[in-house]
Formats: sequence, structure tokens, C-alpha cells
Amino acid sequence: MTVVRWVVAALVVAGTIAWTLGEWYLGLAGALVGLVLELTAAQAGLALGAVLFGLRITHVIIGLGGELKSWTRTHQRIVLRNIPVLATVGITGLKPGVRRRTVLTGAFAIVFCAAVAAATWLATGAAFGKGLALAATACFFLQLMPVEKPGHTSLGWFIFGLPRVTGRRLGELEARPRVLAGMDAYHRGDIDEAERIHAELERDHPELLTVVGLKVVTACARERYLEALQTVIGLSGRQDLGTRELAFVMATTAGVAVQAVESGQFPEEVGLSTARSMLDNAYAAGYPKHRAHGTLALIALIEGDTAKARQLAGWSAEASENALGRAEDLITIARAWMADGNNAKARELAAEAHELAGWNPRVAATRARLEIS
Repeated sequence: MTVVRWVVAALVVAGTIAWTLGEWYLGLAGALVGLVLELTAAQAGLALGAVLFGLRITHVIIGLGGELKSWTRTHQRIVLRNIPVLATVGITGLKPGVRRRTVLTGAFAIVFCAAVAAATWLATGAAFGKGLALAATACFFLQLMPVEKPGHTSLGWFIFGLPRVTGRRLGELEARPRVLAGMDAYHRGDIDEAERIHAELERDHPELLTVVGLKVVTACARERYLEALQTVIGLSGRQDLGTRELAFVMATTAGVAVQAVESGQFPEEVGLSTARSMLDNAYAAGYPKHRAHGTLALIALIEGDTAKARQLAGWSAEASENALGRAEDLITIARAWMADGNNAKARELAAEAHELAGWNPRVAATRARLEIS
């Protein structure tokens, strides 16, 4: 898929230059705008489709660069960045009939993107418009290719790949509303309710990866990190998991292993070695490296590299997709400042983390240490 993208990009550049000749620089500028426009249209189409067909929008991240402004709720996070180009939208199943709703959402997004691409051809009277139309159209056709990777799912997969999903993966989709109810309880700190929902799901669907995932997060919420680690390691031997799912399993294993080390429940040398090995395997399976910044920050903190821990956790906090994730990253930064003797700075970060997820064990323990100090 990467090779195809580069080939298409080269063809668009060559085609734009050939079509615009003396004003090729305007044509290339239009091509860049067309690419950004169509990529943004894809995310906008998914967001509109999710609203129309009953899916939940979990996060909306607008722009590139550092965080300018954010609005965080328990179930949704909206971030505005310094450079307001491009956007990322997260969606998940909220009501029964998840596959049907998701397919319809993908189809709506494709129609929306097609309309945007078609509209750009009205501007081909100028060199800028020619580049705009070529790039937008090429990007639209690339979106139609069915691609599902740990860091990217194309619009084409929603209509060409998702309808063919069967077996356990279909079960994962259709059970998502119940799993989501458990995850909602977890994110608001109602761990008893999350465990109750997990117990019900485990009776009906013990084989589902999302059900096991709910067990892992609730065990971590109870600070039973070794139990969580054993559970997630047990998934790596399953033969029914695809490459994308294994990538997430290995990344989760790394994160839990590091938390177990930080809590003193697992030997540091073994735990950090396990985490690094799992992350390397996850990267090889296509897991985006930027999604591991939170885990890498915790590794740096444990090893005493506080400056690196603050930098990585800062990047992770800015890219966070939910309140709990941001709170965890802020606490990592706070603990790094504490290690450097700056408790005043740590208190500021701990206070924000408390507002986001005060129930979280790391948040509560850090605030308690700061109050004593």
C-alpha cells in the first residue's frame, strides 16, 4: 500500500506539472491543498455518518503540532492544534447492529468524499484548480482501497472488507455496545460496574478479544498488574488473531509490564526487557510508534531519564484520545518533576490529572505523595 501511495503521488506531481506547464508551482500548490482537502473530507464524512447512523465519536483531533485548546469529557476528547490542517476522528459502536451502522457510515463518507472531489473539477480553469482536482481525485481513489492496519483504516475497508467479516471478529463488532458500557464504567471510575459487565460478557463471549481487554483494564484499575500481565500475555499464543490484533496485544503487554514494574510487582530488568521486546514486535506488525510514547515515557522515568520521560509523556498527552489517557501521561510528567525536586510543577499537573480521572490509582497516589510533601 505504501508503494502504491508513492506511485500515485509521483503520477499526480508529474501530471500536474505537465498540465499546468508555465504555472506548475501554482498547480503543485493546488495539489497540496487538494490532498489536505480530501483527507479532511474523509474524516468529516465519517463524523457526519457516525451522527446519522448511531455510532459514537470518541475523539476529534483537528490540526497538527502542539495542543492549542482541548475539551475533554469522559467519553470524548476534542483537540485543536496549532496548525489547523487535517483532522482525525475516532468512531465506535454504540447501539446494536454495529456492522450495519459502520458500513453505512463508511458508505456515507465515500459519497461525501466523491462529492468533494467532483466539486474540485469546477476549478480547473486555473493552474491551481487543476492541481487541486488531480490530487483530490487521486486521494479519493486511494481511499477506496480496502486497508486495515493498526494505525489506519481506509474508507474502502468499511464497504469492501467489513461486510465479509465473520466468526469471532463479527462477534467482537456485535458485542461492542456491551463492551463499551463496561469501558464507559471503567473510564468514569465505576470499577465495580465494569467488573459486573465483564462477568456477564465472559459468560456469553469468553473468546472475544474486547472482553479480555475489559478484564485487563479493570485488573489494572485494581492495581493487580501481574494478573493483568498474565491475562494479556496469554493472548499472544492464540491462533485466531490477525496481525493488526496481535500488534495491539503486544503494545498492551508492553504497557502493562511497565506499570507492573513501576508498582514494584515485577522485576525491573525482566519487565523493561519484556516491554521493549513487545514494542519491537508491535512495530514490526504495523503498530504506530507515536502511540507508544506513553509506555516509552514510563520506561524512561523508571530508568531515571526524567527529561526524556517528560518529553515523551508530553507528546503522548497531546495526542491522547480520552481523559484517562491524558491523566496517565500528566501523572508520568508530574512524577518526573517530583524526581527532579520540583513539587510545585508536579502539583499543577496532578491537579489537572485529578480533574480528568481522580479515581485512577496512579493519580490518587501521586496527589497523596504531593500533599504529604
